Amino acid sequence: MAEMTQDNVLLSPFDLRGLVLKNRVVMAPLTRSRAGEMRLPNALMAEYYCQRATAGLIITEATVVSKQGIGWLNSPGIYSDEQVDAWKKVVDAVHARGTPIFLQLWHCGRASHSSFHDRRELPVAPSPIKIEGEYIHTPLGKQQYETPRALETDEIPAIVEDYRRAAERAESAGFDGVELHAANGYLIDQFLQSKTNQRTDRYGGTLENRYRFLDEIVRAVLSVLTPDRVGVHLAPNGFYDQGLITEPVDFA
Repeated sequence: MAEMTQDNVLLSPFDLRGLVLKNRVVMAPLTRSRAGEMRLPNALMAEYYCQRATAGLIITEATVVSKQGIGWLNSPGIYSDEQVDAWKKVVDAVHARGTPIFLQLWHCGRASHSSFHDRRELPVAPSPIKIEGEYIHTPLGKQQYETPRALETDEIPAIVEDYRRAAERAESAGFDGVELHAANGYLIDQFLQSKTNQRTDRYGGTLENRYRFLDEIVRAVLSVLTPDRVGVHLAPNGFYDQGLITEPVDFA
């Protein structure tokens, strides 16, 4: 028997709890901004993912769970029936090449701008703390970051429900699972990080309280999908979209 090398282990099949991957290569989420103003997946996106379907598993670009969650130009969504139907064409094309595909669920939180929301709504966040970055790309061009509006405690369950419904829609579109984007300074990460979460209610303060938002989302998504079809993307020491931080992020 030939000796198993590092290279052929990487390219050997893997059983992900019943989901058989043809190899152990996973394509990470990569935002492409190709979904247009209606945030509908399209033929170009289907071709893009099919070109990469030699991977054992594909995780899609970050996909917003609600209109409130939008903060990136032309990124796709999963909050409407039209988006579900559009994603089906992408999923079917990737499945036809024998590759499973997960959908990454996303809410930008404070990493957004009111111009994504017709200038009527500020971006939301755990606390009214502005990103200290240089600018954000918006439908009106480069704009200065705004101080976000802190979410009221009684608003949070509606966002948790947005994630649950997004998981339902992902399942309807044929995705094999979902990944929660809880990193890189977006909304879930904003709750986790002490520098962006200065709340005094049950979602702030201790690590357990700062984790509560993610915990509620995970439990909501698990009411739709089994645990082996749900992932969480974390980056506890990440600096992206955290502002001008000169010391490690406090995740403890």
